[in-house]
Amino acid sequence: MRTLIEGGWVVAHSGAGHEVHERGSVVVEDDRILHAGGPYTGPVDARLSARGKLVSPGFINIHVHTAGSGGDYLLLDMARNDYRTANYMSFAAPLKGKLTPPPPPTVAALRAFVFLHALKQGSTTLIDVGGLRGDWEGYARLVEELGVRVYASPPFRDRDTFMDSEGRLYYDEDVTAGQQRLREATDFVRKYDGAAQGRLRGMLNAAQVETCSEPLLRAGKDAARELHVPIHTHAGGNLVEFQRIMEEHRKTPVQFLADIGFLDDRTLLGHVVFTTAHPWPRYPFGDDLRVLAETGATVGHCPYKYAKMAMTLHSFQRYLDAGVTVALGTDTYPMDMVAELRWASILAKVTDANYQVGLPRDVFNAATLGACRFLQRGDLGRLAPGAKADILLIDLDHLGAPVYADPIKALVDGGCGRDVDTVIVDGKVLVQGGRATRVDEDEVYAKARRATEHYWSQVPGWRWDGATVDRIIPPAFPVRRAP
Repeated sequence: MRTLIEGGWVVAHSGAGHEVHERGSVVVEDDRILHAGGPYTGPVDARLSARGKLVSPGFINIHVHTAGSGGDYLLLDMARNDYRTANYMSFAAPLKGKLTPPPPPTVAALRAFVFLHALKQGSTTLIDVGGLRGDWEGYARLVEELGVRVYASPPFRDRDTFMDSEGRLYYDEDVTAGQQRLREATDFVRKYDGAAQGRLRGMLNAAQVETCSEPLLRAGKDAARELHVPIHTHAGGNLVEFQRIMEEHRKTPVQFLADIGFLDDRTLLGHVVFTTAHPWPRYPFGDDLRVLAETGATVGHCPYKYAKMAMTLHSFQRYLDAGVTVALGTDTYPMDMVAELRWASILAKVTDANYQVGLPRDVFNAATLGACRFLQRGDLGRLAPGAKADILLIDLDHLGAPVYADPIKALVDGGCGRDVDTVIVDGKVLVQGGRATRVDEDEVYAKARRATEHYWSQVPGWRWDGATVDRIIPPAFPVRRAP
């Protein structure tokens, strides 16, 4: 089956980089791109008009948690007012033994919602860096049914985080549990890598640098090399973590990971905000950005998640100039990759007080090509002959959008995820006219809402102070609930 997408602004890859073709063409044959660029005159079986739309490679979202919106709701406003930019107080450190894992139907409902939510807003490849555990057979089946492209495995750690009855954070180490979780992750990779017609691929997830002991991090990296898969961990994400690693290893998180051989070109680090380049840790010794560049590790930048906590990289441009590979992700809701382009651009300008940084070219590259080195995928993040047919049609010509000369600048300055009209993964149309083609969206949303509201109702049972969600995060205005 050969399909011609024609009449739009086509972001084709020349081999050296992206270039834009006005009234360009893309030809898809089965799951691959046959042609991308100027006019195509060969025979086709079907035609798809992209008039008034940007025809873009699908975005690679390098930071997704398939755990629903319960924790994300609590990330806002005052939830972090006393734990130095960490999320422990919000939802990651319950009273020990009080937080009950959700049942399989709840897990399935939240996973489906996360995948669909991200897909509809431009993410064709999702890097699942840790979500709800269990029912991995159902997980693989969901990837198959929805048609998404996913890299994943169960996260592992050997230091769980809890609060005591006075609200003090502590780490509970269990070496045996950590080893068992790593085995679960490697078993997942061996069983499911290549499932869902090759769209489900394995990777390892060491939960956070400070929740994994040095032996577990070393073992995880060794396992990733043996399995020939990438590995991820959260690092430089908050000041609690930074200080703990400094106290335990007398090094920054980046330098510590480099010294134990964890960093190389198959390593993804989530966030990496707090480094020697950032003023808040007040640790100017060494050069973490040089270390990242020399090891080839990829930084997963989630600009909006940190912006709403009054933080950002110092800075996106500084990392690029140092030779660090930077890719974009969403982390929390909304999983709007189009909006993340603008956040990355604007925050770079504000941080550096320089309106000539955070260029549309650079943030678009981060959302498309940035993850390809870590994934070792030269067939993703680009529209070129032989590449996977992961394609977005994004509506630019409507009254809510600007009149524009450059469609990439228009996308970065004025676009949002709701402008995504069509999403194609592996040559299959998964979203058309802004609606999912394979599932009942209303049903997916309803199930996820019920699951999340049940989660919120359980919060006082595992919170150290018994607080309800509305008390932790007061609403913007008084809310009068319906009887």
